[in-house]
Amino acid sequence: MISNLFGKKEDTKTTPVFKDKVYIHSTGKMNACLQLAKTQAEVIFIAWFKKTAETYKAFFLQNGIDEARITTVNKIDITIIQTHQPVFLEHYPLPAKELELVKDWQLTNIIVFSAMDEPLFKHFGSDKMIPLIKLFGMKESEAIEHSYVTESIIKGQVKIANKVMTEQIANSQTEWMIKNMEA
Repeated sequence: MISNLFGKKEDTKTTPVFKDKVYIHSTGKMNACLQLAKTQAEVIFIAWFKKTAETYKAFFLQNGIDEARITTVNKIDITIIQTHQPVFLEHYPLPAKELELVKDWQLTNIIVFSAMDEPLFKHFGSDKMIPLIKLFGMKESEAIEHSYVTESIIKGQVKIANKVMTEQIANSQTEWMIKNMEA
C-alpha cells in the first residue's frame, strides 16, 4: 500500500543500440576485427574517419581479406545493412551523430570495437587505467564487454558534446579531438 503512495515507477531502460568491445591496445582490436572478418563473411566494418578506414583496409589486404568489407559512414549504402551485419571500427566522439546514423536501421547491440589507446579514451585518462588492467592479468586479445562500459562511453561522449559548440570536421579521431577539444 505504501509503495503505491508515490505511484508506479516507469521502467526507463531502453534496448541498447551499441555493444562495446574495448581492447587494451589498438593491435588487439585490429586482430579481433581480422578474426571476425575471417569467421563471419556477413560482417561489414564501418569507420567514422577516413584515416581509420585506410588503416584497416591496408591491414585486411595484408592478411588476405577483401578491403571492400570496410567502408566509411559517408559511403555506406543503407541496403547493405539489410544483408550484412554492421560493426563499427570506432566511436564517433558525439553520441547524437552515432544515433542519427543508425536510427532507421532497426538493429540493437551493434558492435563497436574500441581500444583504450585511442584518442577518445585517452581524453578521459585511459593511459592511467591500462597498467592497472594489465596488472589484473587481462590479455591483449581479450575485450572488456559490459553494459557499464557502454554506459560510461556514452557519458563521456555527452561530456564532449557539451563542450563542442561548433564541430570541426576531421579525417581521424586524433585530428577531431585536437580540432574540437583543444581549440
